[in-house]
Amino acid sequence: MKKTGWTTLLALTLPAVCALLLAGCGNSDRDAEADRAAEARRLHEAAANDQAHNYELARAAGQYELAQAYANQLLHDAPDTVAAREVQATLADTGVRVDEARDKRRLAKLWSYNVELMEGGGDGVVRSASIYATPAAGDNGSPVRLVLRQHPKWGRSVYLVLDKGEFDCAPGCKVSVKFDDAPARPFAATKSDQNRQAMFIDDEKTIRDILDRIRVITVDTSVDGKPRTLTFEVGGFDRGQLERHM
Repeated sequence: MKKTGWTTLLALTLPAVCALLLAGCGNSDRDAEADRAAEARRLHEAAANDQAHNYELARAAGQYELAQAYANQLLHDAPDTVAAREVQATLADTGVRVDEARDKRRLAKLWSYNVELMEGGGDGVVRSASIYATPAAGDNGSPVRLVLRQHPKWGRSVYLVLDKGEFDCAPGCKVSVKFDDAPARPFAATKSDQNRQAMFIDDEKTIRDILDRIRVITVDTSVDGKPRTLTFEVGGFDRGQLERHM
């Protein structure tokens, strides 16, 4: 009887003990899994914070394209983080700055700065900065350049020059010149005696002095009997580079 009672007791208690042990093992596994998930989340947030820090450093340094790259990577890798939400607060402004920087580079590339030896073997060099007019829709006329030049013999000048054709400019003629959205102004002009494809704007100082404070110069003139409106995107003008040449 005693042996049977002990056997019965074991039979009754063993399942309960196993259940407790299994429950303990289950809790341990769940706790370990929770710890692993928490650590992964911590690392995820830490990596996102590093990207956000790089983003802010790049913005502070004025490197907006680099900042945008950091932000895009962050939003791709960790869009659900606090860091991503914080970056989004200034991301639109960063995009605007990126567009401005790209446009500034585009405008700067429109200018050419040159140094040439004088023709005929004279002493000194001819220094110039030039930019082509932006082609207008429906304007199939010859390309036109706006040129700033310093010549050892003739000094400083500003003129328009055609690749081919001739400006209509009788003695005493004027051209209409507009700076950005300001009202157009008449400027006295003179056709070159040496090159019939060139026309000088007599007030070169006004043109030169305003160049790095405006984006567009518009000139209304006439070529080969037809009116021409010439638009020069001068916003990328580099006065420092011009003065190094001139």
